[in-house]
Amino acid sequence: MARDRSAALAAAALLALGGAAGCGPSKSAAKPAAAPQPAGPATPTAPSSPASPPAPTAAALQARLLTLADMPAGFVADEDTDDANGVMSATEPDCRPMTDLMNSQGHPAGALASAEASFTRSQFGPNIATGLAGFATSEAAQKLLDSVTEAMRSCTKLTETDKDGSSYDFLVAQLPFPQTGDASGAIRIVADVDDLPAQVDLVLVRVGSTLLYVADTGFGTTDPDLTEQVVARAVAKVKDPAAARSKPTPEPATSSDATPSAAHGAAQAWAGGDPVSSGD
Repeated sequence: MARDRSAALAAAALLALGGAAGCGPSKSAAKPAAAPQPAGPATPTAPSSPASPPAPTAAALQARLLTLADMPAGFVADEDTDDANGVMSATEPDCRPMTDLMNSQGHPAGALASAEASFTRSQFGPNIATGLAGFATSEAAQKLLDSVTEAMRSCTKLTETDKDGSSYDFLVAQLPFPQTGDASGAIRIVADVDDLPAQVDLVLVRVGSTLLYVADTGFGTTDPDLTEQVVARAVAKVKDPAAARSKPTPEPATSSDATPSAAHGAAQAWAGGDPVSSGD
């Protein structure tokens, strides 16, 4: 069914900022504790440096994540929790940062906390998946964004392989998109799914030490104005959690308006703003 294949398409938008395929957050080996050293002569106490901002937490990110009240009219929360994610791969070596990100299960390497949400208008789209990943410093967030945006410029094709062994090819192209936040990048991913044209417009943004992603997925073509509107609201809310919009008057419902898609389980990603402060 188209609904099932929409999950495959949305998987291409994972931007669940990355670790190795299927491994979730990357883990580094613990360093052995240093051996205690003999106490030396007392030295004058140096002036204390300013306190570091608190480490990002899932709760802090959640407060800065888009909610249904922030979305344009006609959307409903997509609460499908099925794990529809396949494994993303590419024959081009330069694509590795992208495939690592897409296979990170929503928690990129180096992120200290993450949060995500998904919204839909119908089973044919648009489906909006968005997420935040908080890093210790803006430099750490920028380093990951740099590696992924560099891959975005060189990658032309991705392949998603489902758990049942089925595979789908996705063509990758640059997406002209207004610069936003402290740094950003965007791509368009297209494919034929069950003989239907499908498309994902994916935007990554850094705001301070937070990475934000917005993935606009649908069959046919996506609406660039909708993507820009959602990204603008997402960036504003990362900077200021009080920037939530009141939900507009809903558009008249259709038979498919309240049908959640499978995008929530598949489309995840990152790039955005400092969950504790909007800059350094």
